[in-house]
Amino acid sequence: MKIIVKLRNLCSVLFRRLPTDPRSAAILQHFGQPARIERLPIPIVVVTMQCVEDPFYLGLFAVIARHLRRAHEARGGVTVELAVQRSFNAGLQGGWSSFIAWTALLNRAISRQWLTVFGAVSSRLAYRSNSFDPVGDAVDAWRSWHRWQEVRANKTLHNLVIDGTECGDLVADSYLRFRPSPRLDFDDPFILYLLWQAHRDVRRARRYFTERRPQVYLTSYTTYIQHGVGVRVALREGVRVLSFSNFQEFGKVLSLGDTFHTRNPVHYRRDFKALQGQSQLLYEAQRQLEIRLSGGIDNVTSYMTASAYRATSHVVPDVTGAVVIFLHDFYDSPHVYADLVFDDFWSWICFTIDTLREASIPFLVKPHPNQIALSDQVISELTLRYPQIRMVPSGVTSRQLVAGGMACAVTVFGTIAHEMAYLGVPSIGCARHPHISFDFCRTARDRASYAELLRTALALRPNAAVLREQALQFYVMHNLAFSPDEIALRDAFIAAWRACHDNQLPASEIARGFDRLAALPAFSVFIDSLLSGAPELASATSRTSILVAPP
Repeated sequence: MKIIVKLRNLCSVLFRRLPTDPRSAAILQHFGQPARIERLPIPIVVVTMQCVEDPFYLGLFAVIARHLRRAHEARGGVTVELAVQRSFNAGLQGGWSSFIAWTALLNRAISRQWLTVFGAVSSRLAYRSNSFDPVGDAVDAWRSWHRWQEVRANKTLHNLVIDGTECGDLVADSYLRFRPSPRLDFDDPFILYLLWQAHRDVRRARRYFTERRPQVYLTSYTTYIQHGVGVRVALREGVRVLSFSNFQEFGKVLSLGDTFHTRNPVHYRRDFKALQGQSQLLYEAQRQLEIRLSGGIDNVTSYMTASAYRATSHVVPDVTGAVVIFLHDFYDSPHVYADLVFDDFWSWICFTIDTLREASIPFLVKPHPNQIALSDQVISELTLRYPQIRMVPSGVTSRQLVAGGMACAVTVFGTIAHEMAYLGVPSIGCARHPHISFDFCRTARDRASYAELLRTALALRPNAAVLREQALQFYVMHNLAFSPDEIALRDAFIAAWRACHDNQLPASEIARGFDRLAALPAFSVFIDSLLSGAPELASATSRTSILVAPP
């Protein structure tokens, strides 16, 4: 009977015309199939868009494609092509047999379903990451095997470059998420598989972007092999690339010096000094931060399913004079920011605990408020490894910890750093995080400097007023340093994202949300400038190369 049920489920996936998510079908019906103007014998501009298995990006790219065609129809037209980068989308929880079945059999069927609904964007295929090429794939397998031996010998993926494209962080993050595992295991054959897929992706992307040379490439994220390889190859081939996955700006322009979809924070402190109307902006920053710290979820933390500051009845442990380590989701992408000191969050937390214990510094550990269920298991493993550590109940808010007398916060790159600063508490980080240009978060460049920062965590004598002022300056630069039209477009973008993640909204209403976004003046500016090479809606701060270290 179980076999019959599995076969029935398999057939339902293999022979479906559309994805199971009804929102995707509603968006296709709303936008319809675009006219195939690319067949006309006139000069055209090529725009490549990522075919992402997500109703939000289906709607977003559909509305962008529609308005691009309208805006440029009189000037020769625009043809849109879809990059299908689904190479694997299942982990190894079910074992290798299940993984191979999903990768070899179901991937193609699911990609076909999403290509059907992406007919709302285009019917033209740019390339597939898993297209049939047995000879090339065999060569990639041979190259990957030798590269894997190097990785196993050196115990690192740092500086892994495939045909000129940096891939080490993409392979590492893909391993953590899809293995899934909280830590890297360089001897795991799954690393070999990911190296092989990275080689395949690089080769196919290079062939397409070299030969076709689209004027623009639009992507969702830039992390993981599925997203990051195409972005980096396109940039190396001189293609203009924009990502749409941070909640600070609508359409971040990427560069070879800044391939991250997260907003570039390097010169926030310097650029704040040049802003006009600082007092009003600081007041608005305080108002919005107070909403968040009172248990609300503001626009820029919309990705969180629950506020870290919601009311709680938990008893606050004794944190007087102690360091509090704020955990991340162990399976999230740790390389979403540059210059990460550690390979993964597990090695970070173990190093942090070991260092604080050796220095006899009191500390507590607080779980991430929105971590996935698998992270709960990792925390259980952590408490077995360190039975003496004190855990802060997840329901205890950071504001309660500050009121309890905590001395310092430790994070890799979390928003907790500026929230703590606003409440008068300094922090320590170890990546090129959003707060890097400010003093309220001391940032390590390597493990040695990180250990020294931890050992001196209690020696800090912070000025609460200075920390608070810097926290507000950060919030202004990160979220408010835009024109009113730009903020309206950014907020409509976030509203559309929220709607796509609201299971109570009718699918038709979700589709109409993209029309409301497109009706804004700043969207027209974005469309007009997209193919001209002019700066988008991002400020000068976000376009500054992150290769330049802050003063």
